[in-house]
Amino acid sequence: MTATTRRFAAHTNAANIDAQRKRELGHIHQGKAALAWSDDDYRFHLRNLTGKTSASELDAAGRAKVLAHMATLGYKPKVSTFKPFTQAKKIEWLWKEIGKHGGLRDASPAALLAFAGNTTGTGYSSLDFLPTLEASKVIEALKAMLDRAKRAQAKEGSAA
Repeated sequence: MTATTRRFAAHTNAANIDAQRKRELGHIHQGKAALAWSDDDYRFHLRNLTGKTSASELDAAGRAKVLAHMATLGYKPKVSTFKPFTQAKKIEWLWKEIGKHGGLRDASPAALLAFAGNTTGTGYSSLDFLPTLEASKVIEALKAMLDRAKRAQAKEGSAA
């Protein structure tokens, strides 16, 4: 019996590759600033490590080599702390914004759940349980409400 080995193919697309390239170039330029390299210092290191004089000319291996060298000199890339909204958090944020612009009679969480139930035709005990499609409907309805509340507030402000 022969043993078979499975090969796993990396499924990448052009957008992911481009995003990774931009992220790595950003880290290289942050490293240049963090290490207080002049342009001459920067080009010296690039040329010695990769033979290139510009980070834009580097391939993935070249970028990795430069970042590894910077790490040996003490540079650590800043990790992004950006965390995108969940749909439930976006719904809550939009509700609060509408309230700030005077577009709600009742800005309570219970009123928000009732609004979501009326919009979707279903009832949920928490916004976290809304399916994606229904949450999208609620978000679009809230965006329209926010636009109306902003226009009404602007109209009142110009009339005063």
